[in-house]
Amino acid sequence: MTTQTHNSLQLAIDGFTPQSAEPAWLSELRQDAADSFAALDVPTIRHEDWRYTNLKPLLALKLAAAAPARITPDDLKPWLIEGADEIRLVFVNGFYDSTLSRIPALPQGVLIAPISQLLGEEEGLPSKLARYADHHAQPFTALNTALFTDGAYIRAGQNAVLETPVHVLYVSTGGQINAPRTLVLAGEHAGLRLVESFVGLSGDVRFVNTVSEVMLAAGANVRHAKLLRDTAATHIGWNEVRQDRDSTYTHHSISLDAQLARHNVNVMLAGEGATCTLNGLVLGNDTQHIDNHLIMDHMRPRCTSNQLYRSVVDGKSHSVFSGKVIVRPGAAGTDAKQQNNNLLLSDDARAETKPQLEIYCDEVKCAHGATSGQLDPDAVFFLRSRGLDTRQARNLLTYAFANDVVEHIKMDAVRQHLEEVMHERFHGLLGE
Repeated sequence: MTTQTHNSLQLAIDGFTPQSAEPAWLSELRQDAADSFAALDVPTIRHEDWRYTNLKPLLALKLAAAAPARITPDDLKPWLIEGADEIRLVFVNGFYDSTLSRIPALPQGVLIAPISQLLGEEEGLPSKLARYADHHAQPFTALNTALFTDGAYIRAGQNAVLETPVHVLYVSTGGQINAPRTLVLAGEHAGLRLVESFVGLSGDVRFVNTVSEVMLAAGANVRHAKLLRDTAATHIGWNEVRQDRDSTYTHHSISLDAQLARHNVNVMLAGEGATCTLNGLVLGNDTQHIDNHLIMDHMRPRCTSNQLYRSVVDGKSHSVFSGKVIVRPGAAGTDAKQQNNNLLLSDDARAETKPQLEIYCDEVKCAHGATSGQLDPDAVFFLRSRGLDTRQARNLLTYAFANDVVEHIKMDAVRQHLEEVMHERFHGLLGE
């Protein structure tokens, strides 16, 4: 055991007690994850993948494991998405709240439920949960696996298509360690739409440690949006994705609020002809720190991937982008594109960018690029010559830069909701 793990995170594991009786397989899984966490180093800035994200403030916090809390519909209302709440699962501090959730009749072959209600053998969770995200290799995946209380389970069987978005709200109310988990299984030629919202209802410093596992069988199509809107949180999320042949996965990571956030997205294109799109937007202010770390692993021939991440940083905020595309031997016909653009609105804002290609195969098309800079003064001058004042011109240009990512979201209700949020963020557009 390393001395690195002697902190509040280890103490939270040591003091964790499930709220109710659990099956033996889950207790064994938790213990295995706890042992892994004790054996793994919590990363420091000496680790190359974490060189720009310092976790010392997190390790210094004295946080207990999550406890249940009650909230009202009025508390939840600001975070709902009109047109995307017909199907809704709400978890407060990691515990399912059935009174605030809404699960209507679903198409044949579709199952949506909290994990806590499926711990028996009928759904086969022992062979599904924690199968994809490796808690033996990643300390925060191990921490989540040891501490998770509940989460969303979403399954679509063969040829089952659910066009209505599923909105999963993970709500935090106090200074705790919350460890929610999401498991999505899309069968052959199935279709799903998923929105995960991480929100906070108090100013208490807290740690939200999440894991999402998404598996797409042959021909499946999953659209997945993750919205981070918890001002007081340190948020570390691991998104593990596996794609079989001819499947299509689209992921949108929208970071609007957090003290410190680290998003890990690890995609394995494990079937020929799979397509993956990763889009991300960071709106940073004050001293916020947002780190996006992506791995796109092309394992089979004729797979396609696209990455577009943009950040707008103001004040003393800091954005980090690290994106790696790996093309394995034999993955001929790979088409991979990666683009990161950063807009700095103040002299103290920072943006780090590290696009990477590792290519071990010929006959591929791969490209990457990155830009960082301030608003074009000529563009500001042009808008001022058309009647806008300086603030309006800057806000309009910033909105257009950020909205280019939002426009790619093919879930209408989510896209319109985010456009409204950005209108509020960049107030004063055209005098509004």
